Amino acid sequence: MNTSEGKAWHALAGAKGVGSKTLWLIADYLANQKKTASWLLQNPDKIRDIVYGNKACIVMPDFVDQKYAEVAKSRERLITVLHPLHPDFPQQITKSKDTTPLPALLYVKGNVAILNRPGVAIVGRRQAGEAALAAADSLAQELAGKGINVTSGYAAGIDTKAHLAALRAGGTTAIVLAEGIYHFQTKPELKDHLTVVNTLVISQFEPDAKWAAYMAMARNKLVGALSGSVVVIVSGLERNASGSNSGTFNAAMAALKMSIPVFVVTPDFFAATPLGNQELIKKGCLEWDPAAGAAPIIAASRFSGDKKPPKQFTLFKTSG
Repeated sequence: MNTSEGKAWHALAGAKGVGSKTLWLIADYLANQKKTASWLLQNPDKIRDIVYGNKACIVMPDFVDQKYAEVAKSRERLITVLHPLHPDFPQQITKSKDTTPLPALLYVKGNVAILNRPGVAIVGRRQAGEAALAAADSLAQELAGKGINVTSGYAAGIDTKAHLAALRAGGTTAIVLAEGIYHFQTKPELKDHLTVVNTLVISQFEPDAKWAAYMAMARNKLVGALSGSVVVIVSGLERNASGSNSGTFNAAMAALKMSIPVFVVTPDFFAATPLGNQELIKKGCLEWDPAAGAAPIIAASRFSGDKKPPKQFTLFKTSG
């Protein structure tokens, strides 16, 4: 939280009764009034104009002072708060927020310019098998070689393989967390490859928030929203025999709802048919054979058109 506006938005987000819906309302109000979040903190009564009928005083002065004190911590100076009025806030989130619950605040660390690069999400199960891991590795390397950012959720298995392959190929990756950004730790396999230039770490949760299952599901929606397309390597069914939800299946369906192209590895690629892959194809996802490479994915992605991938990897300075 390295700017006064970042601090102000962080304070608003932490107030009792303020969630993403209210933050989106606040953003619309401030944009129309040509005001800032810092101004709103000094005029908390104006929140009544934004959320008519809700609690009168959502932001209390002592609460605000406390939140401002928190952002003085040295570890927070390297974190940027992206809010809907921030020039680097992903516009694809703004466009999709009315169809899918998406965050109004992102806490990020690393190369913020990565958000402006064409991107593809690669997702899949933690226990994926060698064939699935090889497919993720090959695709991520090819995308990185074409200047396309690889986004995933930093879980074990497919996610980590995709991040690593992109970085080893000299590309960039966006790591979307299912916990607060203060809990981020570089995995041993990424240690020699991850830098502030080639990586952006993103969290939609309070910086101190600990991992929870519902957060992983929310994270999955964000992974898709940040990408021009989503590639499912291997997925379980929407619910397994014990009733647990599949995060990968959830991510694919959320992307479809946002009209984002979703590719699913053809079940015939595997020795044992992944039932989740089979079901996702029935629901409208595009069947993809890894032998075809990245070409069909790039052609169908939301960025193919006016926004072509750069011909050469470009280094950016870390955004402030």
